[in-house]
Amino acid sequence: MFLVIQEYYRNFENHKKILTPYINDKTPRNVLTLLKISLTLFYFSKKPHHAIVNDTVEVSKDLKKEKLVNAVLRTILRNNDKIKYENLIYPDFKKILDKIFSSASIRNYIYKTLFIKPCSYEISLLDNKDALYCKRVSILKKEITKGCFVQDIGNFEVINAIHSFYKDKKLIDVCAAPGGKSILLHSLGFNVFAIDKSQSQINKFCENINRLKIKLDIQKMDFLEKKFTEKYNSILLDAPCSALGTFRRNPDVTIKIDQSHIKKHQKLQLAMVEKSLKILNNNGFLVYIVCSFHPFETIDVIDKIIQKHKYIKIHNIDSSKMIKRQNGYFINPLAFKDIGGSDIFFVSVLEKKL
Repeated sequence: MFLVIQEYYRNFENHKKILTPYINDKTPRNVLTLLKISLTLFYFSKKPHHAIVNDTVEVSKDLKKEKLVNAVLRTILRNNDKIKYENLIYPDFKKILDKIFSSASIRNYIYKTLFIKPCSYEISLLDNKDALYCKRVSILKKEITKGCFVQDIGNFEVINAIHSFYKDKKLIDVCAAPGGKSILLHSLGFNVFAIDKSQSQINKFCENINRLKIKLDIQKMDFLEKKFTEKYNSILLDAPCSALGTFRRNPDVTIKIDQSHIKKHQKLQLAMVEKSLKILNNNGFLVYIVCSFHPFETIDVIDKIIQKHKYIKIHNIDSSKMIKRQNGYFINPLAFKDIGGSDIFFVSVLEKKL
């Protein structure tokens, strides 16, 4: 069912195109959704076509549109040999991609990856000579290897590229759950103070560290509400965002782009950066990360911060796997193309220089 839902969102525009000859502006939205679900089942499930039609028609009786649904689905099946699936991208999603990535080769690759099931990665707590990247990253098979945890290779690269900026190994990881970055930093010798306010995510964090048998505590805490009595030299802020960068494994994000919601995200992100700067010592480092490429959540956030706080110094990141955009970096979608691809993350390294 999960895989079918993924295909529903991946092919949202394909199904819209297929249905265009049979619908109009007066077609009820719920009927259109029902027809798209049926098309997804036709082409991405093993259920017999006649059974899909019968079930869909039965459901559509409640909408009093059973004749329309029956006619549309049977006509499509009769013309099945003419159906062609293309790399059709939801317009708003494509517009954002095109704004951030000017390279045609990158854009074309991203368009294709939306329609390819992504591979998953596992990260070893210790160096592994058989790993395919940085002695740590391997392809996840059916089960997680002992001493490994699941993390996208792009996520790994962010920490791999920035952890040397931290001069102080005592680090606070804000929004730490489900724990991938905290666990990786712990394996690199950091004393991590992990916090998160989501109990469900904290539960996943605990499952991960219990399986790995490592000592890493996490506290349930609302970062913005908490009154801190001490300051830190090292802060990691993996801020809440739209998760647009995870579109390969979560294709639903491509059609859920809502500017008002993303502006709310930016307001929260700015508040969290401001709070981080307040508890950051002079000459301390704050690393801002989001799994998004929307300008509002990435380059705009950092631009607003450095315009307001002249004492912030932005550092360059030495990574061949990233692309610089203004005051931050995006994972280059082509960087891991040959070993399975990656999610797209944005990262910026800020130093407080009062």
